[in-house]
Amino acid sequence: MSSSGSRYSRRHLLRVAAALPLGTALLAACGANGTATGSGSSAGSATVAAATSASVATSTTAAAASTSAAATTTSAPATSTTSAAATTTASTTSAAAAASAPMPTPTPAAGETHKGAATTLDLWYGWGGATAISTWQSLNAKMATALTGFNVRWLTADNNTKLLTAIAGGSPPNVAVGNAPYPEFWARGAGTALDAMVAKSTVDGTALKADIPDAYWSYASYKGKIYGIPAVEAFARYGLCFDMTNLQKFNVDPNNLPYDWDTLTQMQQQFTQKAGNGSISVLGIDPLDAMGGSFGGSNPFYWAQAWKVDYYDEQTRKFNFDNSQLAEGLTILKKIYDIAGGAQAVSGFHNSYGTWTESPTAAMPSGVEDININGYWAPGELAHSSPDRSFAYTWAPVPSSEKGFKFQTLVGHQAFIPKGAKNTDDAFQLIEFLVSDTAEQTIFDGTGWLGARQSFLKKVDFSKYKGLDFYVNSVKSADKLYGMPSNPIENYCGQQWGKVQQDVIYGRAQPANALQQLQQNVTNQLQQQFPNG
Repeated sequence: MSSSGSRYSRRHLLRVAAALPLGTALLAACGANGTATGSGSSAGSATVAAATSASVATSTTAAAASTSAAATTTSAPATSTTSAAATTTASTTSAAAAASAPMPTPTPAAGETHKGAATTLDLWYGWGGATAISTWQSLNAKMATALTGFNVRWLTADNNTKLLTAIAGGSPPNVAVGNAPYPEFWARGAGTALDAMVAKSTVDGTALKADIPDAYWSYASYKGKIYGIPAVEAFARYGLCFDMTNLQKFNVDPNNLPYDWDTLTQMQQQFTQKAGNGSISVLGIDPLDAMGGSFGGSNPFYWAQAWKVDYYDEQTRKFNFDNSQLAEGLTILKKIYDIAGGAQAVSGFHNSYGTWTESPTAAMPSGVEDININGYWAPGELAHSSPDRSFAYTWAPVPSSEKGFKFQTLVGHQAFIPKGAKNTDDAFQLIEFLVSDTAEQTIFDGTGWLGARQSFLKKVDFSKYKGLDFYVNSVKSADKLYGMPSNPIENYCGQQWGKVQQDVIYGRAQPANALQQLQQNVTNQLQQQFPNG
């Protein structure tokens, strides 16, 4: 997470990137092959062929998501949590556009560890925000001590369009980490296969491949080859956060919190409060706030996982959106919104109060949203953004048909070597540093982010943030531990799912019909983008 006081966080930057189509200038510069978009696309897809031996492209400019850490704004309406915001009503769209305006940084964060060294490695770091940048500056001294053989020249950078341009031009950084459309990079040959390096890698005395749970590796890989290493921010994605300062008056037991949608629907009716003009003054839950509304870019597809749906099969390359489980989820989503006064009322509420938990002015830190679906970073963020309030955590909500089902998801941002980068052995040594105890402790101390290595997690003092222990224990006690599939058109799927959500909650479509169309769109898009598999 970036600073709780920073308006433009990692999640914000990722969502902004997800909404931007690749420009024609970039396509021309890279010698791109244009690809038609599927029906209903809100932000077009494009392929970019690089001037390397492999085709380098992305069907989108970013993964539609949050970040957690991953990854994205604390001021965007919850109804625009994917890049499908263009399909919402005018007020929602204008609010999303205002929130998406990037604030220029007069002096980009950058540094060097051994200026003047014979070998220099360029590292592009994909997060902004005061806390993330401050942490990285602290890490600079650690890198200088640990990596004496070369100079690391790092900067906060765009790991989407600008990185593609650099790859296409033959001048990529040696390492990139954070806020890239990872599986789409892998599928288009924009990354370097790391299997041989990973196989012999040992970090702080433990074999790297074995130290990172299996669930992480699917998103780091494509067609059996490893392209990324979970790094910097990579831990449990799901929990249900309750504002106990508000809910103690309703006699909610923090030690016995519900997480089935039937009970949460009743709570929505009980907890949501209206002002004299009919607007929402306190919202029980917005299912699309934070991780409930995220899809892609290292953030999994909540609605599929809660209903035990594998939405994409990497082996058969088939999608599974058109099913009764997701239709039920969309029906519940609309009911929750209708109880609150409708999608327009919730959009208006978030025009006044932002989403997620890192900004003090967002709805939950402000004490005007009682419950949201959020990741492991929430306890640390709320400790800073809302220090006078008390919060409790339980499992991500599931349908009543699955009542008692406990699931968790492990996925992370990826450190990778872009295609065409030089000094790959040194570059991988830099990646190994980024997942070392030294780096992960510095990052945890500075931002509260956690990495994926189990040997390091055993050493962490989780008591630093109240509630973080729930997420840690959930990994051990979950009934099912999910990863994320490496979907080569992930952002397009996120856009299309976002459009379906909007159409359903605004009453423009019925769930079953919308999902049938979604299934057709993504199937056609995959065939168009990858006609040869």
